[in-house]
Parts: sequence; structure tokens; C-alpha cells
Amino acid sequence: GGRPAPAAAAPSAERGYSPPPELVSTSRSVSGHLLLAGTAPPLSRVRLATPLGAAVFTIAGKDGSWRMDIPSVADLRLFGLSATIPGRTMQSEGYLAVAPSGEVAQLRSGSGAWAFVARRHGVALLAADFDRKGGTVLSGRAPAGTPVNISVDNTSRGLSKTDAQGRFLLALNEPLKEGAHSILAQAGGAEARRTLTVSVPPRPSAGPFKAESVDGGWRIDWLTPGGGVQSTVLFTDPGPTA
Repeated sequence: GGRPAPAAAAPSAERGYSPPPELVSTSRSVSGHLLLAGTAPPLSRVRLATPLGAAVFTIAGKDGSWRMDIPSVADLRLFGLSATIPGRTMQSEGYLAVAPSGEVAQLRSGSGAWAFVARRHGVALLAADFDRKGGTVLSGRAPAGTPVNISVDNTSRGLSKTDAQGRFLLALNEPLKEGAHSILAQAGGAEARRTLTVSVPPRPSAGPFKAESVDGGWRIDWLTPGGGVQSTVLFTDPGPTA
């Protein structure tokens, strides 16, 4: 209860359908810039833009691949990712959140964020999303094809399984009450712990989002396309693991 339903995706068989641009990987350049790489319709104009309209562009290759670099700044930023071909513009889902330390995550309305991090051993809790009613989705990484058990405050709250990229996502079966909660993810004999503080997200007063540094990472309160407010906590420090 309380978790908003994700928007339905357009069927891929739709006449004239072109997939929206996607971010595939991130890395750091020698100069400290953040390098983004992804896919888009071949030869499309790929645009990465802030909510205020500042934008950078690149052209996807004949194979649909694109690369872009952006300088580092001291604050967390949100970007919209889109691609344009003659007569049509395709928008990627949600926002790309870029932390000052270089972590990037795709914020997704009514679901959990996908964090882009280097492959690692063991299991990692990377993000938590919750709405005004406490509906919560947890996401992270572990070895591909591995079952992941999630416990909250020492009570098992569900089982997920990582996909081919090693990503897992679990929508909790009950909303979380306001306050601090101990989150434990266990996979393949390894475990990761995080503390998640849940509070009713305020409506951003200046622009479509508000970001603040919290213990272990960043909290982003952002407006969804449906007009609601969703909170995403990105855990950007490595966090305790065992």
C-alpha cells in the first residue's frame, strides 16, 4: 500500500517506435570530468539538460552509442536525458541524478532508482525511494542471478533476485513509518547494512527538486510527472559490508 504504480511503457511493436536514450555506464576522465556513455537511436541528437534549461549535446553514432562528459561541481544535480530524430523527441525515464563525488543514478517515478556504480564483490544497498505514505522501494547490486533477502529492523521483508547486470529492486510489502530504520541486504553469504530515515517529503519550493547531504549520501525530494513528491536517498559512501 502507498507505493504509486509505475507508468505503463509504450509497446515496442508500435509503428515507428524508437527506444528512448539510455545511460549504460559512467567513469572518470583524467581531468576529473564525469564521462557518460549510453545508447540512443542511431545519429540522433542526444541532449542532457538541467531543469533550468542549461544543456549539453552530442550526436549518437551509427551504432546508436554516445558519449558525453560533464564537469564536476559541489552540488548534486538533476538532468533530463532526451534524443531527437527528425520529427520526434524521445525522453528517458525520470531524471539522472549526479552526485558531486561522481555517483550517478536514474530516478524513476513510482519505482526505485538505478544507481550506476563499478561492479563489486558482495552485495551493496545503493538507493531507497519512498513516497508520502511510506511506500518504499530498495535497490542495489550483487552478483548477477543471486537471490537477495531484505530485512528491515530485524524482520525479513522480502526476497529479490539480481538481473543480468547484477541489479536488484524490492518494493516492501508494507509502508515504513517515519523515523530511522535499519536495512539489511543479504546475498551469497555477504551482507550490507544501511540506516534509512523516513520522513514525509516536503514539496520543493524552488524548482522541481531539493537535494541535501545526509549521513551516508544524499536525499533528493523531487516532483514526479504525476504531480506527487517522491524521495530518493542515494547511498554514495561504500557503507559497511561483511
